[in-house]
Amino acid sequence: MKGSVRKDGQNWLYEVTIKTDPITGKRTRKKKRGFKTKREAEKALAVLLNELAAETYIESSNILFQEYLLDWFQTKQKQIGKQTAKNYETYISYHILPFLGKYPLSKLTTILIQRFINSLIDKGLSSATIKKMYNILNNSIQKAVDLDLIPKNVLSHVELPRVMRKEMNVWKIGEVKAFLKVARDSRYYIAFHLAVTTGMRQGELLGLRWKDVDLEKGIVHIVQTLSHDGKEFLTGAKTVSSIRSITLLSDTVPVLKKHKASIMREKLKVGTEYVDYDLVICTCRGTVLSPRNLIRTFKGLIQKSNVPDIRFHDLRHTHATSLLLEGINPKIVAERLGHSKVSVTLDTYSHVLPNMQKEAAEKLNKTLFG
Repeated sequence: MKGSVRKDGQNWLYEVTIKTDPITGKRTRKKKRGFKTKREAEKALAVLLNELAAETYIESSNILFQEYLLDWFQTKQKQIGKQTAKNYETYISYHILPFLGKYPLSKLTTILIQRFINSLIDKGLSSATIKKMYNILNNSIQKAVDLDLIPKNVLSHVELPRVMRKEMNVWKIGEVKAFLKVARDSRYYIAFHLAVTTGMRQGELLGLRWKDVDLEKGIVHIVQTLSHDGKEFLTGAKTVSSIRSITLLSDTVPVLKKHKASIMREKLKVGTEYVDYDLVICTCRGTVLSPRNLIRTFKGLIQKSNVPDIRFHDLRHTHATSLLLEGINPKIVAERLGHSKVSVTLDTYSHVLPNMQKEAAEKLNKTLFG
């Protein structure tokens, strides 16, 4: 089987016969334009001819988007975190494939994708969630372009709803103290204490094991998280940067020691029926604490302590904001939070920066001019 390469205006193209109908003698040919040099066209043609010879070439017109996307996801899930992969699987199974899966990959159009996006808006999904599904489509379809399955990425002109950043509410130091005072007698006090003093995510807290806590050095190691649905442990945390070590406050170590002693007493009391996952935060029988139950307890304690109502995740924001207001280097804050870049921290907590600039100017003024 041979193909040909020839000049096409200012560029080069290749052309090759994919197959010949044995009855009609009609040939199916593939042509690809846009190569800047003859060498580029020859290399691309060689790759295609090898695929044809090995019978690994698939015509895009014969591939349903469902088949292609699931195949793409099999590779993609090995490159992303486990929780992200679970989210991808949900978006693909419950939203993307029911709407787009039946169409051939080669028949996807900008108008069709826009209709899908509009349907998500009509369902009331958040702009952030819609953006995540757009990214799945964009990445998978761009890969199809790279593989020469389709000529262009049809998502380039799709319009998305404006992403609204979730309002961030943080407690002042006095409010933190008021809440922790009321929460002290709660079974899950340690969860709230660690959230506000380490900035750990909810899943990181509920997946924390005693073997990941070094009480002698005052350090916790984040290597495992609990999934959002509370059904499985995910080794490896949210991202590579999320796998980290956090230095504990000196007052946190005795709180952890006291909590561990309480857990040991419960274990002895329950006996052989105790389910030992080595969890720092668990039920009285050692089993996984449901994220929903933790939130229910959290909201009840907020009412009792008469402090502003915030999300559990805002305890993490409270931790970060408090550190920045104390003048702690943003790089250190980023490391504690598990952010991949300091820029993520600065962008997330940009509301704190004006106050920091003012304080910095006042300190420099005092140093220079007394």
